[in-house]
Amino acid sequence: MFRLDGQAAIGIGISMRAGGDVLALGQNIEGAMAEIRADLPIGIEPHLAADQPKVVKAAVDDFMEALGEAIGIVLAVSFISLGIRAGAVVACSIPLVLAAVFVGMEFAGIDLQRVSLGALIIALGLLVDDAMITVEMMVTQLEAGAERRRQPRLLIPPRRSPC
Repeated sequence: MFRLDGQAAIGIGISMRAGGDVLALGQNIEGAMAEIRADLPIGIEPHLAADQPKVVKAAVDDFMEALGEAIGIVLAVSFISLGIRAGAVVACSIPLVLAAVFVGMEFAGIDLQRVSLGALIIALGLLVDDAMITVEMMVTQLEAGAERRRQPRLLIPPRRSPC
């Protein structure tokens, strides 16, 4: 027994099983509550005291917005500071590494949570920093007069006609 908005209430706690999806849990609870409401006696109304799926959805949406802004800023800064050609190297590294990270997280069974999302942002910062330093060193070496190493071309003999 407790009080909700100054009125006596009965609390029912619903917890999620390990490895469950809190957003799916929220949808399942809404569906079950719609069925239960029809059978409740007059005067008893169900209310959510805490709606964790909404909180989690808002947090994930905020993260995705921040991630998009961060990637946009990093791409703009890399193109402006490094130029189009060198900036493209940094720009290509971001989606490739993010795709590899999400695949690795799926295989390892790591869910997207606030801690893993925070670690992802930190790792993305380190990735971009390393890519920018590497490209900047290459550009500096080329501007200083270092010669480009060229791969030897493979000479493919022309095809002879069967005649």
